[in-house]
Amino acid sequence: MADVTVKVLTPAANFDLLTLDEAKLLLGMSKTDTSQDEALTMMISIYSAYVAEICNRTFAKEKVTETWRETYDGRLFLTHWPVAEGDIESVSSACVDLFPDEYELEEASGKLSYVGNPCGPEATPWPWPAIVTYTGGFDLPIEAPLPLKQATVILIREEKMRMQQAQVAGIRQVSHKDSRVAFFDPNMLLIKTAGVKSPGTQAAESLLRQYMRFWV
Repeated sequence: MADVTVKVLTPAANFDLLTLDEAKLLLGMSKTDTSQDEALTMMISIYSAYVAEICNRTFAKEKVTETWRETYDGRLFLTHWPVAEGDIESVSSACVDLFPDEYELEEASGKLSYVGNPCGPEATPWPWPAIVTYTGGFDLPIEAPLPLKQATVILIREEKMRMQQAQVAGIRQVSHKDSRVAFFDPNMLLIKTAGVKSPGTQAAESLLRQYMRFWV
């Protein structure tokens, strides 16, 4: 099991995964319609945070120092990724500063391997503690991957539908003279599907699976 302590040195200013204009476009709304901007802006922040919670990670670019006291098989996975090689400020192992040729970084995943001997055939276990100072993550919302934007919009759309349904909840039928309009009661569906994830949540989680952080 990984054992890491993360200290945020420079926190991100924005954690939203998409802009207001992007949300309107994906929701089929006109950019000139500002009647829901305040609510939509809040929902973007809420569901961006929810996506980060599901994925067990911070997507926004931040400068951090991580202290690792246990790693797996000579590898550690930095908590904020992607990470560019030029954004690693320092790496030390067992209180000894390492040179860049003594470790290897896989930028896309944030995997950091201790090689010790640069000519060796494989990574060797990190001498503990391993301390890494670096800047990693996405410059949000611009750099957010498209699947993250789509997952966030799916959750927002589903919430908007729930809000619309709540306005007519309990109304079964409206009559006027000889005309009758029957309504679907969303409460009945909620009762039948209690404890079951909604289709929107399932679709969003399917998109998010490749971005989740799993400890090893």
